[in-house]
Amino acid sequence: MNKRVLLGMSGGTDSSVAAILLQQQGYVVVGLTLRTWSENDSTPDSPIPTYINQAISLAQNLGIEHHIADIRTEFYNTIINYFKNEYLIGRTPHPCALCNPQIKWKWLLNYANRLSCHFIATGHYTNITNINNKFYITHGADPDKEQSFFLWGLNQEILSRTLFPLGQLTKTEVKTIAAENGYKAIAKQKESIGICFITQHDYRPFLKQLITNDGITIDKGTFVDKNGNFIGHHNGFPYYTVGQRRGLGLVPQTPLYVTHIKHNNNTITLGSLSDLYKTTFTASGYNIISKDDFTQPVDVRVRYRKQNAKGYVVFNNDDRLTVNLIEPEWGIAPGQAVAFYNNNRLLGGGFIE
Repeated sequence: MNKRVLLGMSGGTDSSVAAILLQQQGYVVVGLTLRTWSENDSTPDSPIPTYINQAISLAQNLGIEHHIADIRTEFYNTIINYFKNEYLIGRTPHPCALCNPQIKWKWLLNYANRLSCHFIATGHYTNITNINNKFYITHGADPDKEQSFFLWGLNQEILSRTLFPLGQLTKTEVKTIAAENGYKAIAKQKESIGICFITQHDYRPFLKQLITNDGITIDKGTFVDKNGNFIGHHNGFPYYTVGQRRGLGLVPQTPLYVTHIKHNNNTITLGSLSDLYKTTFTASGYNIISKDDFTQPVDVRVRYRKQNAKGYVVFNNDDRLTVNLIEPEWGIAPGQAVAFYNNNRLLGGGFIE
């Protein structure tokens, strides 16, 4: 069997340990680092980011053939524009769910084929199982690092060739392996959190700059209640998300939440928490492994850290699906992702309408 494996290398702890483990398992590891667009790496003369230098250094230390793909232009055109455009129509984007199939694994597969690597590997804390010649992602050993929610867009060709070396390990164990193999500095690195292309935790200044660069002006709008009665003013509809309670600039007597965003007239409806609960919603752009998996109720997850809810999935004739929850859930935001499970087995997902 072809034992060459292309490993996505970010220079961090997870991909570094993945490289070590794959070598120990007898694979010939080839590294690929994707140079994606970010606020700090947006122009041709931007300095080489730290993560790329770390990946280069690791590859040299391990004797790994290493490649760098500068995909900043494609990343901007695909992910950054999607991020901006979703907010401009009153939706809340989920860039990771789009990036994995359309950017990361697209390029991993491209380079794997180009470099004669049968397998693809990443440092995700998930596993893959083969059931009746269908490949499913399953939960990893570390519940705090469960990452399947972002991977529902991967197709069968990709899953059949993907390896997850860290699936049976916890983050603590991975850090220990890094330190034991002489990479103590990498093991002590802080976890990256938030959106990878934004340097701040608050996305709004970044979004505002994107909108301004396009010559678009977003004026202040109005908050209204569910009957259309005026409550107050807001800073512009793109800077709010369904389910938001903090940062509204109001001092209500009882908590108010964003329940609906109307981008066509710059109006945001506020209501109580109970107004956010739904039992039915639709999703588009979905990717599933088999419709046979949905003949019974499935586990439905509408946010990364949200516990699963039970529901039925109906496939419509317009390339959408309808989810009917057995118990109502709150904060189901248009534009965000929904993932479907059978216990710990990922069945697919889509984007909430």
